[in-house]
Amino acid sequence: MAIYIGLFPNVRCNGDVRVVQSLNIQGRGEIALGHSCSLGFYPSPNMYHGECYLEARYPDSKLIIGDRVFINNNAVVIADKSIIVIGDDTLIGPNFFCIGSNFHPLNPTKRLTSEYQSKPIYIGRNVFIGANVTILQGVTIGDNSVIAAGTTIYNDVPANTIVKIDTTQIQFFDLRCD
Repeated sequence: MAIYIGLFPNVRCNGDVRVVQSLNIQGRGEIALGHSCSLGFYPSPNMYHGECYLEARYPDSKLIIGDRVFINNNAVVIADKSIIVIGDDTLIGPNFFCIGSNFHPLNPTKRLTSEYQSKPIYIGRNVFIGANVTILQGVTIGDNSVIAAGTTIYNDVPANTIVKIDTTQIQFFDLRCD
């Protein structure tokens, strides 16, 4: 599948990029795709009914995907008033969700306004991210780390660390609005 760069003046490809699944590029910010990066995989789940959605929403937003990065099917990556960097040689499983914003405040009286926070996301080099992983704003994942399937990452992950979820516990928190 070809990427028609002329249609996307804010998209930069640094060499050959392999696109196997439908690719939806949005936004007015910068999107950089590294050398030998792959978007989608056949055969794999969601090949025909999903897409790879990449968005750098505003002019100052940036989405930088490093060299030799592999992103499986059905990925959503949104840099919203922020930067998202995915380091070289990172492998990402299907159904990946990575957002640099909460899009809406927690406070119910402000929830329908455009006042919300955006924070950068930095994913290091040689990181392995399993299927159905969500990475939230403000997170840095260190080099060589492994994120197990089904995990939501909302805190920094040190380099050379394995992160997994514990499905034996469910925690509830009070919603407090300042």
